[in-house]
Amino acid sequence: MNVVLVNDTAFVNGGAAQIAIATARLLARHGHTVVFFAAVGPIARELEGMANLSVVCLNQYDILRDPNRLRAMVQGIWNRRAAHAFAHVLESFSSQDTIVHVHALSKSISSSIVPVAKRRNFRIVFHLHDYGIACPNLGFYDYPKKVICHRKAMGIECLFRNCDSRSVLHKGWRVVRQFVQRLFGRLPNAVDTMIYISEFSRRVLMPYFPKGQRMAYLPNWIDVRKTERVKAEKNTAFLFVGRLASEKAPILLARAAATLSVPAIFIGTGECEAQLRAACPHAEFPGWLTHEEMESYFRRARALVFPSQWYETMGLSVAEALARGIPSIVADTCAASDMIIDGETGELFTGGSLEALCGKMQTLSDVGMVKRLSEAAYQHFWAEDRSEEAYAGKLLAIYQDTLHGVVRDA
Repeated sequence: MNVVLVNDTAFVNGGAAQIAIATARLLARHGHTVVFFAAVGPIARELEGMANLSVVCLNQYDILRDPNRLRAMVQGIWNRRAAHAFAHVLESFSSQDTIVHVHALSKSISSSIVPVAKRRNFRIVFHLHDYGIACPNLGFYDYPKKVICHRKAMGIECLFRNCDSRSVLHKGWRVVRQFVQRLFGRLPNAVDTMIYISEFSRRVLMPYFPKGQRMAYLPNWIDVRKTERVKAEKNTAFLFVGRLASEKAPILLARAAATLSVPAIFIGTGECEAQLRAACPHAEFPGWLTHEEMESYFRRARALVFPSQWYETMGLSVAEALARGIPSIVADTCAASDMIIDGETGELFTGGSLEALCGKMQTLSDVGMVKRLSEAAYQHFWAEDRSEEAYAGKLLAIYQDTLHGVVRDA
């Protein structure tokens, strides 16, 4: 089979890119022809030098980092160059045995590639890593108020609410982009199969899909080998992995760690880093790390803390922690809560509450309890087949169903 994977960046800058790159490598290793189509470089070394895998990178700017703001505004709404280059890529393939698999296109590529694929009768699989197929700011989150937004996306209240993290003008630009995405990019109507990665995110998005939309459940593959369980009960550090952004609420962990005088590690970068350093001076900030580099930090973790204040769609770091036998403390208002059996494989706490988080972290001062949670997390995760072969089989089944119009998931 031939697969054209679409992602804004050719390097890891978040969960969507991480999954896109891992999927490209996985499919190539299994003998499928893969083209990784991206707008923003540099090209990750993981994508280089593999048989069956080629990369088309346009070396454009991420729209937030383009020094030419007019170009950024236009490109973010409709990237003509991406559309032209994508058409050229598709010329080498047949729609009979090729899938277009979209991971992320909102930060550079834009929806301009979608009609290019549909005019040539290619089937499109869209991976729901965020809520951008419905929500203008991608996350159903009111940034000024720092709360989850329950308004109908693109409804009257949505249009006139400044929920943007930057300005009311930027919200207006996002609304225009969303209209263009719907009317000319034909999203979501042009998508043949939506891949959702949690029941939580599916529930949020279902009202925005056309009737009869083909859906497929595929939790993110975790590129981790089954090794000896991390003896979390012997560790002391509380770990955060992700963007250091306000909606991810790392400040809750920083304040809780400072209050309780416990070690904290923040893996990632973002605009909140200075605030976190001030709130918790003794914490460690190693920045973004490779998969291999993160292993030593996971091995030091007593628990992972996932305090996100917005919905999320899954919570990759929680799955990575479970795979190692590290219990997680997760906000009950986000999709990562789906992965936790409260009191058995981890702990849920009231999202946004420092007091509740501190309480759960104090609970984990009990060595016996941490050991019990750790063992259960490890056993529960590995009770299923987590091999790359199993994931590849599920993904290829989705591709085949999409090519042949089979509906398995109502």
